Amino acid sequence: MNIIKKHLASYRYAIRGIIIALLYEHNMRFHFAAAIMVILVNILLKVSRTDWLITLMLIGLMMMAEIFNTAIEKLADRVTKEHDQLIGDVKDLAAGAVLIMGIFACICALIIYLPYLCNSVLA
Repeated sequence: MNIIKKHLASYRYAIRGIIIALLYEHNMRFHFAAAIMVILVNILLKVSRTDWLITLMLIGLMMMAEIFNTAIEKLADRVTKEHDQLIGDVKDLAAGAVLIMGIFACICALIIYLPYLCNSVLA
């Protein structure tokens, strides 16, 4: 029974982390709004099941990257608030990972949505 309680507690901590990210991180709120827009576009364009799965995975990866970036930044700030080149590099690397994910998510969105939009215009 103790194992089940610990397992359930881990979900509470995880949900708390998501809530913290949504409440206090501007970029996470931006990604959340973008995710809602992607879901609405999927509904409006009636995208295929495969395209739904791809866009949902991209949403999850994007949010995961942003939460990892936020965690790294908070931990680095806890180590020192003073300028430290190595910590600055680590924070820049984490931000770069989010940027790379965002760029590839946008490329995937173009690949997915352009055919739907072209077919809508031509129909």
